[in-house]
Amino acid sequence: MKTNGMTILAAVVAAALPSYAEDGNTNLVQETRKWINVGAYADIETAYWARGAIVDKRPYSAQFADLSFNLDPFGRVGGYAWSVSSLSKSGQSATRRNAYNEVDYAVYYGYGLKLAEEWTLDTTVAKKWVTLPGYRPHASTISEWNVSQALKNPYVTPYYLLRRAYNGQHWCYWEVGLTRSWKFLEDLTFTATVFGELGDSRHFAAQYGANPRGSGRYSDGLMALNLMLRLDYAVTENVGLFAFVHQFDVVSSDARDALDRDTSPQSRKDLTIGGIGITLNF
Repeated sequence: MKTNGMTILAAVVAAALPSYAEDGNTNLVQETRKWINVGAYADIETAYWARGAIVDKRPYSAQFADLSFNLDPFGRVGGYAWSVSSLSKSGQSATRRNAYNEVDYAVYYGYGLKLAEEWTLDTTVAKKWVTLPGYRPHASTISEWNVSQALKNPYVTPYYLLRRAYNGQHWCYWEVGLTRSWKFLEDLTFTATVFGELGDSRHFAAQYGANPRGSGRYSDGLMALNLMLRLDYAVTENVGLFAFVHQFDVVSSDARDALDRDTSPQSRKDLTIGGIGITLNF
């Protein structure tokens, strides 16, 4: 009888161990996901737009990866890398290789301040490096400080991004806009974003060359207006597909005059840009 009892006990323990191990692994994964977040995407876009100007009017591919750690209730820290690979040599006047001609890196700290139910002021401060390893002759790395804030709520989210370059180039750039998302069914999300791009006189000169009017200097102010429409489809909990269309228009009259006088292939005042890609989130 004792032997039978020990046999039954051993069988119960043996049966429970796999279940316990599986639950333990599941709990470990769940706990890890509470404080570690990994996000990535890869896409193909019909043109490369950046900071109020078209950099390359031909298609390119971008890859992005972000790793962050949740320090709740003290915010979050993280870092990301973003790379550019041009798919054509004819869209830009600069001499460069196509593969990974630009690679950007950043580290950041973010904090979400809850103001009310479903209202949060999200703030992020980042140190960013824009490296241009594919350009010939060698192009200096641009070091920046970035500050962004978004007032997240169920209606329309206002936001801004300030980029201050202090090494390699010296300028200030602002992106100021409104964004809103709508969820359809279980897996589709549509997002509309409208935003303006502003710069100081040094940023105008960096993007458009010298002002063809007067002394060659620009006034600080509005550079361009943009409308972006994006559709995301959740294939699984961790994998998604997206497509977007982006209408870009330079609105500064001085900048438009400068672009009219520039014969470079990327000197476009107005352009409709499209893109498709895949996202990963864990």
